[in-house]
Amino acid sequence: MRIGSPGRRALIVGGASALAIVVVVLAAAFAVGWFDSDEVTGSAEGFEPGAVVAADAAAGDWPEYGLNRRRTRANPALDLAPPFRTDWTVDAGSLLEFPPVLEDGNLFVGTNRGLALSVEAATGRVRWRVRLPGRVASSPAIAGDDVLIATLKGDLLALRQSDGSTRWRLALGSAIESSPLVADGSAYVGTLDGRVLRIDLASRDIVWTARAEGDVKASVALLDDAVVVGDYGGSVSAYGRSDGRVVWRRESPGPRFRGPGRFYAGPAVAYGRVYIGNINGRMVALDADDGSIAWVRAFDDFVYSSAAVDDETVYVGSYDQRLYALDAVTGATRWSFDAGERISGAPTVLGDLVYASTLARDPADGRSFAVDAATGRQVWEFPDGRYTPALGVEGLLVLTGTRRLYGLRPE
Repeated sequence: MRIGSPGRRALIVGGASALAIVVVVLAAAFAVGWFDSDEVTGSAEGFEPGAVVAADAAAGDWPEYGLNRRRTRANPALDLAPPFRTDWTVDAGSLLEFPPVLEDGNLFVGTNRGLALSVEAATGRVRWRVRLPGRVASSPAIAGDDVLIATLKGDLLALRQSDGSTRWRLALGSAIESSPLVADGSAYVGTLDGRVLRIDLASRDIVWTARAEGDVKASVALLDDAVVVGDYGGSVSAYGRSDGRVVWRRESPGPRFRGPGRFYAGPAVAYGRVYIGNINGRMVALDADDGSIAWVRAFDDFVYSSAAVDDETVYVGSYDQRLYALDAVTGATRWSFDAGERISGAPTVLGDLVYASTLARDPADGRSFAVDAATGRQVWEFPDGRYTPALGVEGLLVLTGTRRLYGLRPE
């Protein structure tokens, strides 16, 4: 068709009209706030400086996902730094979506093919392997002489630490991706049918069941007299520890075209606040007493990563391929590090370093890295990793790769 023909002119006119419509729609969207950043800058009101979380276990143990019951994912007192040498490697046989826990020198982890393993941390010797009734997409938790492990089939099991034998098994009727929280002689856990439960570990009775606003995939964290977790309805809720009643509930801020989003990330509790990321790209800080918004940060992509908190700084990764250090008081960016790939799993603070992994499109390309907690400067890299990479005890970094565990020691 010749340029300047009636058909061509019709196409040009039609295209111009379509463009004009798009411009009008975008202008209207801005006018009603669809693209508002909805960021809120925080203040020191309600912030509790110097509120350091006490350890929930003996030095040298890592009994919960996130180290302690408030899920801060930080052990700043640990003297552990690269360069490292690989002391041992254990192939778990399938994907490790969440890292192990550790007590009395022994690691415990579940795999995506329904296998539970115990590994001697000092040597990498596999103490036992146990076939489970379902796949695992969470970390275990230590409960006395037992290790609790949840499955996607909906079972909560207590395995003996000594040999992996099953002490008891409780069917909860829905898939579980929530890492158990052990407190008050009970296990607190969320389910994919939107429940949060408290289970008495001695009797295996369900003490209470609370309803969330959507699926609960995240791990419950401890408040003073309550527990807190986000859900796939886009709400964060605090439930009374004694009776499960809703103490407060807060819907996530978010742009109108994406709404309150969904909470896959788990909360971290510190300084009188709850820090939690949303897949609508928001990182939110809430007052732990009443759930009021302390600050909101808007990122360019999903936040699946649970945060680590230390030294009045919140460390969190995003699908925008950056690891952020945010001021815990205001939410302002202290630094950001370009990881070159999406970050899905939670970072961990060990000593003066922050460890994280990249979610590469090809799992073979995943890596773990460490940056200086104060500056964001990269100081170390390892050619494996996918989700939450690291836990540590004196003299040993335990790294979780895509399907392998590594014992790394300072050279």
